[in-house]
Parts: sequence; structure tokens; C-alpha cells
Amino acid sequence: MAHHDRSGEKETVPNAVKDQNLAKALAGLKDGTYANVRQASKSTGTPRSTLRRQLKRGLMHRKANEHRQQLSPDEERALVQWVEHLSCTGNPVRHSFLCELAQEIRRPHVENTNYVVNDLGIYWVSHFFARNPSLQSKVAKNNEAARKEVTENQLQNWFNVFKRVVDEYNIEPGNIYNMDETGSILAPGHFC
Repeated sequence: MAHHDRSGEKETVPNAVKDQNLAKALAGLKDGTYANVRQASKSTGTPRSTLRRQLKRGLMHRKANEHRQQLSPDEERALVQWVEHLSCTGNPVRHSFLCELAQEIRRPHVENTNYVVNDLGIYWVSHFFARNPSLQSKVAKNNEAARKEVTENQLQNWFNVFKRVVDEYNIEPGNIYNMDETGSILAPGHFC
């Protein structure tokens, strides 16, 4: 993807930005933010051919590159679940904290090897999001602006994750509370 500046020179978009745009487009297609590839392409600037190829390749591409990843597929799934859990409870994860979590997960691998293992790398977070389009990297917004952008599918996904956490930890309905933006407890609620 290249843009032209005023002099007609091509400006290249950094790979990290391309990866983030691709991840955003794929996640948007999955959660219904974008109705089709054309809309996702136009909104994110990702070429339609790239989106189609990624959708077609999907798991084949991921399987082919598993040996190059810093975390095993099981470790990465656990990290995704933990990030979803934190987000579900109103604690979004910063990129730096995500890297720290990944480093802790891979620490046993590093300690058990006799050779030097590199750090995660500067593009690890963007590649992590590209491999896990259910997660999205977002800039924090005020509540009113954020509320306007929520789709019905995203809301349904939040409630599905919430229900999974409630079921997984056997949380009693009497221990679930509704809270407003200030954090005040309003009343016990039954959400499931």
C-alpha cells in the first residue's frame, strides 16, 4: 500500500500499520462491523485482494507459520482468553502489558534453552492482533463517542464472553452488580 505525497513521491506505509489495518478489517468482517470485503477495504485502506487472500488462507497460513511464533497456539489461546477476560471486566490491556504477559508465558521456554532467545520484537503486538482478529486495538475514547460505535454483534459478543466467565467461575447471580460509568454500585443484577 503506497500513498503519494504532494511532490508525487511514493510514501510507503510501515508494515506494522498495514498489519494493524489488516487485523482491524478482518476483525470487523468477523464481528459484523463491515458488511463485506469492499467496505472493510475502503474503511481500513487494506487492499481487497489482501483481505480475500487472508480470508481464503485463514487457518492454513496460521498453521504454516506456527513454528515461527514466540508462543505455542495453546499459550496464545490462553493469552487471548485472559485479554478478553480483562476487557470484559473493564480493564483494557495496554500493548506494553500484553508484551509483559507474553514474556512471562514464554519464560519457561527461554530458561530451558541453552541458546539466546530474542525478545518478542517490535511487531509482535501487531502480528498477535492479526492472528487473533477477535481482539481489537483501540484508542481510548469518552463513553458517549464509544457508545455510538458499538454494533449489535459486538454487544452480543460481550454478553457471550460475560456469560462464559460467569459460567466458568460459577458466579452466583446475587454476586453480579450493575455499575455506572463512575463505578457506583446501583443494584444487584441478573444478566444471564
